[in-house]
Amino acid sequence: MEHTPAPYGPRSVYGYALYIGSNMLFLLFLVWALIPDQILHNLGLTYWPSKYWAVAIPIWALTALATFAFIIYPAINLSMTPDINDITTITDKHSRPKKEIVPGGIPSMYDIPITEVCRKLYLAKRSNNK
Repeated sequence: MEHTPAPYGPRSVYGYALYIGSNMLFLLFLVWALIPDQILHNLGLTYWPSKYWAVAIPIWALTALATFAFIIYPAINLSMTPDINDITTITDKHSRPKKEIVPGGIPSMYDIPITEVCRKLYLAKRSNNK
């Protein structure tokens, strides 16, 4: 079978099983975290971990997520960014050069070269408004 994100039978079954399983685990976590130990012991459930872990695990997970989001991910992006004087910051293999225009036709889409942009922006003729 071809790899595609489109829905098909087995994927929907696995998705439903994942949905039910994750909801059951979350419900089990809430029972463990919120119901007092005395009630759990009266029900015969004496093998639960300490309530400390009900607070510590989510905090550790959120700290790891924040570290990744604010430190690791930007550092990866900065390390993959080319230098400011590298030509690939201006143009690359996907650039579209200007093509010949047919008289009376609609010009095709193209990338404006940085030299033309600088010429239009910064080398414009000064007006004599003195």
